[in-house]
Amino acid sequence: MDANARDRAKAAIKAVFAKYRKAQPTDPRMLATLTSGKLYELYVLSQVVTDLDNRGFILTFVGSTPPSGSAGAVHSTLKFKGAPGMIKLSDSHFEVMGPSSSLPTYRLFLNIEFDTLGSKLNPVSDDSGRHELDIILTPATSGYPTNDEILLGVECKAVANFEKGLVKEALGVRREMSFLCGGQPSGLSLLSGGPAKIVSADPPSEFILAYLDPKGDHYADSPRSFGIDFTLLQP
Repeated sequence: MDANARDRAKAAIKAVFAKYRKAQPTDPRMLATLTSGKLYELYVLSQVVTDLDNRGFILTFVGSTPPSGSAGAVHSTLKFKGAPGMIKLSDSHFEVMGPSSSLPTYRLFLNIEFDTLGSKLNPVSDDSGRHELDIILTPATSGYPTNDEILLGVECKAVANFEKGLVKEALGVRREMSFLCGGQPSGLSLLSGGPAKIVSADPPSEFILAYLDPKGDHYADSPRSFGIDFTLLQP
């Protein structure tokens, strides 16, 4: 990501978080020190938040909670975990409500590992029982969400040269999220009350592969059969 793209990404991130956050304005030094990969994740997150808003969801940003005994209710700066892990409500996230106030709250997190479909089907004793999603929307409130708790999963690829190996990786993650089916409305579109988005997945989660390199568009047709949306997102 070149300097101009970084500046555009930071501007988009600041605009979205300023609209939804309860905490104080984001410390610009934090965005300046992020790697291109992490900055791109936040940029894609800002686009996901905007899309959810456009689909009728109500979003609120919740800042990270300081350690016990620290002063203040929330950190004054945006803070996300740097490595994949479990859901902790003390971490920064978005609360997402459906258009109907009677619907429960869902939560949008970065860098969360989920329990795979394979680990549900058979006992797992090695490291294959969990996979990470860069962005995840789930009703889970703590720990590792299961594959059937995922409403939306997003993988972010900030690489300058999109290669076929990224397609294989996305297909593998999708397989651990759901079975292939003939097509049904996604759980997210049912919650929104808007037009039904049909996905060939059971459970009917939505899955997006977001990338910087336009060459990614050349690999989209076959993965679409498995409910993977290839999405070019450039700051």
